[in-house]
Amino acid sequence: MDRYDCVIVGAGPGGSTFARNSARKGLKTLLIEKESLPRNKACGGALSPAIRHLLDFDHNTMVERVVRGVTFFSRDESEDRTFYPDGMAVEMVSRKDFDNYLVRRAVDAGTILAEKTRVTSVKESKEYVTVSTDGGDRITASIVVGADGARSVVAGNTGLAKEPGGLGFEVEVYPRDRGVLDEYGDRSIFGFGFIPKGYGWIFPKKDHFSVGIGTTWNHMPGITSLYRQFTSRFSFLKEGCESDRRGWFIPYTRNSGPLNTRRILLVGDSARLTDPFSGEGIYYAVLSGTIAAQTAFDELQQHGRLSRAYTKVITRNIIKDFAYARLCSDIFYAAPSFFYRRSRVIRALTMLSNKEIRYRDILKELHKNGSSTESSGKS
Repeated sequence: MDRYDCVIVGAGPGGSTFARNSARKGLKTLLIEKESLPRNKACGGALSPAIRHLLDFDHNTMVERVVRGVTFFSRDESEDRTFYPDGMAVEMVSRKDFDNYLVRRAVDAGTILAEKTRVTSVKESKEYVTVSTDGGDRITASIVVGADGARSVVAGNTGLAKEPGGLGFEVEVYPRDRGVLDEYGDRSIFGFGFIPKGYGWIFPKKDHFSVGIGTTWNHMPGITSLYRQFTSRFSFLKEGCESDRRGWFIPYTRNSGPLNTRRILLVGDSARLTDPFSGEGIYYAVLSGTIAAQTAFDELQQHGRLSRAYTKVITRNIIKDFAYARLCSDIFYAAPSFFYRRSRVIRALTMLSNKEIRYRDILKELHKNGSSTESSGKS
């Protein structure tokens, strides 16, 4: 039976980040991935500018486009609005290549990689965790990290992060006229009113568009029909060649329950760390993977096991602000065009993307303006 300090299940951004940081600290680290790398991943593939504050290595070769503009429109309106705010620099990547790049950085740091290996069960005891695989292997570790996505086997086996989430549907569209990418390749496009509590998006990549629609609702009959209604607004998509049609579960969290036990912890999608307003997940996967690796290293050195420190840090730094994000979402989706037509809202969204402000700051500003309006109305 093989023994490791850390076993990470799932080679997405959160798992790879943990693995790299763990191996660099001298811990014997195993990264398990059920598929063969590189592999496709359902995701828009947009990196917020703040990701560069988390990655301590150059990932420029993975960036297919840098998008500095944003277009908003609503289903019941004929005109759209396009902005190019200062500070907007969203990086578009292929998740297939980006995830593989992060894995290779982890392997370079000393991580052992096991591909095409499916974890079937995770059992925790007082002294270690036993990981069983579909190949009949039994692996033990001091710490196991669940980084295996929204349908996490690790989370399911430990009873952590069992909340429902939302739904997404995405297609890669290759335009027949390559000039379309030159025309629309400098901005992201967001459409509202096509799906309840959600939006449609068009993200330009190197040679195609990532086109999708998503909602925070966990049940949405006819989502492909709603997707067609969204894309019908764009003539440049109608004649394109479609490939890689994918639907997936979007893991949102609605409470601040435990994200770790004494020897198991969750990161990224496994921990339901998807922004309930924007749907952003990559940044929070990398952030949680970074925090988890440092916490696990410190506590293994001091106590030989985990306390509740990781859950407390993630709750304080991420999940509490997600509660404000849900409130912002409720307000925004009630009348999206009322907000996105205002330049100060666009500035605020840009600052949010850069992680210069938080959702609680937005709500404080809304409350302050609302109080001012109410006061002036009474005078």
